Amino acid sequence: MNLVGYYRVPPVRGVFFSPAQEERLLLMGCQEVFSDRCLPAGVVRPGLDRALAALEDGGTLAVLSLHALAGTMVDLLEVARGLKARGLHLVVAQPEIDTRADAAFFEACQTLASFNGERALVRAAEASLVANGVRGGGLQGLKAAATPEPDAPPSSEDD
Repeated sequence: MNLVGYYRVPPVRGVFFSPAQEERLLLMGCQEVFSDRCLPAGVVRPGLDRALAALEDGGTLAVLSLHALAGTMVDLLEVARGLKARGLHLVVAQPEIDTRADAAFFEACQTLASFNGERALVRAAEASLVANGVRGGGLQGLKAAATPEPDAPPSSEDD
């Protein structure tokens, strides 16, 4: 299939599917619509897995909002990375995103995913410095780092 819809039903008692969400996705041109129910105990998305399996190469997943794909930024980045890796597109109703016309969304997600991965490396390096007894000096540390070594020629600012 070329255009498949997906939505998540909020964890509200008595609500098992959302005809309004399904109807909006069908009006967007979806050939088939899949859904999942949000669970307070954890994230289980067999409907999303079925929706992605139904897509052909170059196909498009349609959602009404980014919240349908994930509950956190990290999870959203993983879904976006997975879509791009499979050569799939994403259409979001609100905010308007259509990677068929402009792949900037995927590029932004890639940048954010890289930043998130680098954050762990930076924290590990900082923890190593602290473990080795290096102290952060704040502005005082910056001034000490900027002081020229004794053998260095004086800077022109000292004249």
